[in-house]
Amino acid sequence: MTALDRVSLGDLFTLANGALGFIAIVYIFEGNYLSATSLLLLSMVMDGLDGFMARRFGSKHSRGQVLDSISDSISFAFAPALLVYAEFEDPTVAPLQTAHDVLVLLCAVAFLVSGLFRLARFSAGGFQLPHFAGLPAPGAALFVILMCLLFGSGAGSEPSEFYFALGEMPEVVLPAALVASFLMASTIPYPKMRGAMAVASGVGVALALLPTVAGLLIVGDQQLYTAFSRTATGIALALIIAYLAGGPLYERRKRAEV
Repeated sequence: MTALDRVSLGDLFTLANGALGFIAIVYIFEGNYLSATSLLLLSMVMDGLDGFMARRFGSKHSRGQVLDSISDSISFAFAPALLVYAEFEDPTVAPLQTAHDVLVLLCAVAFLVSGLFRLARFSAGGFQLPHFAGLPAPGAALFVILMCLLFGSGAGSEPSEFYFALGEMPEVVLPAALVASFLMASTIPYPKMRGAMAVASGVGVALALLPTVAGLLIVGDQQLYTAFSRTATGIALALIIAYLAGGPLYERRKRAEV
């Protein structure tokens, strides 16, 4: 049996998730923040499909859960943390020479560490629970990515007309990253993505990807592109905030009914 024979279809989607996350990191280093966020959103699509493929076509081994967490750590822990730091550090001074840059780094590190801890806990047996213990890393990553899109830097390497942020607001994004970090590290119960919640999650990611499509189609009309992109991203952000705030309440009510 060759190595390729031991790789299931679900594994290929998992590996695609990690690969897209790595390419996103490369884009972040180059200042291509919008391209990086689009790749991270695509990695979420891969992450959603790998489990479906594993259930639909079966898995040939038991390492899929470990492989999934490794890929998730790249796409949903390291990459979003780096995005936060890259977008809000002060490029006019040497790294970590100001209190602002130190604060940005601490927020990014808190997100990274919480994400890694959350994924390790999930791999160590948390996946067997009927609910998520703590906010899932992909949900936290989506929350931070959307916040960066709406309230992040417009000073990336890509053409300025593709940026549609309402303004650079670290006072909004950094606390949001800390909230997401706390929720990941906590054991607050969150419902798993099934049924209507899975549909809502898919809709949120699709809405977040729409500005990328719009940029190819209607970028010539700057006002229309900006309004459309802000609206789609805002709706996606509202959906993930509803999960962040309402998920534990839903899980508590479901337990009370049992």
